[in-house]
Amino acid sequence: MISRESKLKEEFTTEIEKLKNLIGDIEKSSERHGLLEGALKENQEKYKALFEVIPFGIMELDGEGLIISVNKQVLKIFDCKKRDLVGNSLENIDIFKNKEIKNYFDFLDYPISEKRQFSADIELLDKSGDIIYVELNYYIHKKDNEIKSVYIIINNISERKRIEEEIRYLRYHDQLTELFNRSYFDEEVKRLNTERQLPLSIVIGDINGLRIINDAFGNNEGDRLLKIVSDIFKKVCRREDIIARYGEDEFAVLLPATSKELALEIKNRIKEMCEKVSKKEFPFILSLGVSTKENREQQFSEIIISAKDSMYRNKLISGKNTPGGVVFSLIDSLLENGYETKEHTKRVEKMAWELGSALRLTKSKMDELSMLASLHDLGKVAIPDNILKDKEKLSSKDWEVIKSYPEIGYNIAKSSFKFAHIADYILHHHERWDGLGYPMKLKGEDVPLFSRIMSIVDAYDVMRSGRFYKKTLTKDDAIKELRKCSGKQFDPRLVEEFISIIGE
Repeated sequence: MISRESKLKEEFTTEIEKLKNLIGDIEKSSERHGLLEGALKENQEKYKALFEVIPFGIMELDGEGLIISVNKQVLKIFDCKKRDLVGNSLENIDIFKNKEIKNYFDFLDYPISEKRQFSADIELLDKSGDIIYVELNYYIHKKDNEIKSVYIIINNISERKRIEEEIRYLRYHDQLTELFNRSYFDEEVKRLNTERQLPLSIVIGDINGLRIINDAFGNNEGDRLLKIVSDIFKKVCRREDIIARYGEDEFAVLLPATSKELALEIKNRIKEMCEKVSKKEFPFILSLGVSTKENREQQFSEIIISAKDSMYRNKLISGKNTPGGVVFSLIDSLLENGYETKEHTKRVEKMAWELGSALRLTKSKMDELSMLASLHDLGKVAIPDNILKDKEKLSSKDWEVIKSYPEIGYNIAKSSFKFAHIADYILHHHERWDGLGYPMKLKGEDVPLFSRIMSIVDAYDVMRSGRFYKKTLTKDDAIKELRKCSGKQFDPRLVEEFISIIGE
């Protein structure tokens, strides 16, 4: 039989064991709590570091909409201090009073759900009044049907927007003239081709002789001409009109709600302004055509064809509108600016005709020679005034510029069907019999006959009439100079034939 003392001792031992187990559980629980607390603290530090270094702005709001924290990027984007934001609600901050942005930040009115996410691109004004674009993403955390926190992520996308706008601009604009391009024009035709915009008119223009301008004055001058013409269109046309560079040398204007009569007035104003500029700058002609869609049954593609037909008819009405006409305009410019005199041209033409007759050239060949006499110095139209009219001794660089004019004249003549057959003669009229001429150093009879004739009669007239770089010679001295250069600069047979003519 167990004594009462033994029973009490057993009960006491059992209670001690229970107490030890409880203490052990408490110690283990405390240890686990410490680990969790440490991990939580470590995660908080990581979150805080990430919060600050992340490359976009983060704002944290509480359930009432008050800002409780912001990172440095937010302050940088909005150019403000932390005190301007933390503790305030969005509706009290000036930069967020934008109506557009307010719609996106009325998150408290959204239906309750566990988590909602929204995003938007917003245009804002910064403190200096400049436009900035921000991309907003915000996340709403809710629990038990109650907003606990809101995180707003803000990314400054101003540079991205600028690049997008630049790409869009390049997509729809001509880089040289800054007018709309053909693609944009065609899209606007589709948009405006409605009954409400009738009558819908179009003006189409074409620069005649642009290629000749490029050949005569260089591509830079051709580009400058395109800009001049585009500026004329901008000045004459209205704000609502769609002006486009329609092709390499073509322009088009779409005129919504514009009658044919008014379109013709606009066309005439463009033409008049171009004529004024042509006299001041270099010769060019802009041929224009107009057509109008007056009822919805008409196809606008037919209206465009009609405007082009009108433009081509205008080209044919005047000979000046042909490439040959542009060449003659350049000749007039050459003579008016005093690069060469009409008297020099007439004398050279007369002497070339006499020498050609002595050589028994056919009538058609005589006509070619006469045309060459008129155009042999055409390339000088592209030589700067300060070189052609310089009274001082020209530098070697200036002479290189002057020596380029036969090639320029060749390019101009070649661009016109009417003068292409004499282009080679223009190119080679400064070649020499001994092969030391320019531009290709041809020698002897490799130099075309007409070029050899022109070099003799042109040189003789320059000697007799003088230039700022050459003194005037008597007839006898000029003949002596021809004989001195015979077999070197000039064809010796042609020199003697020419001297026999002028000697008579």
